[in-house]
Amino acid sequence: MNEKMIGRYVVVRASDAGVHAGILEECEGRSCVLREARRLWYWKPANGAMYLSGVATEGLDHSSRLGAPVHIYLSEDCEIIECTEKSAASIAGMPSYAG
Repeated sequence: MNEKMIGRYVVVRASDAGVHAGILEECEGRSCVLREARRLWYWKPANGAMYLSGVATEGLDHSSRLGAPVHIYLSEDCEIIECTEKSAASIAGMPSYAG
């Protein structure tokens, strides 16, 4: 694990738990802890970007659907991608989806 990512806003894809974004507190092996974490129920990158890396660089399109911020432990992480400041602001500022 790259210790430089601790304290940074990241996007995490977990095998069984889907995609989450938040501030990385801890990471060990294939598990991590996020604070101010948002579950990305439906995500579409902004500005025509592609894939989950596009979310990490460009942020979210307005059609995306996110859960409310929580403190979460995720296991079976597949990837952890550091977000740009622009993307972090986009994700953190998105309203929670109420269905």
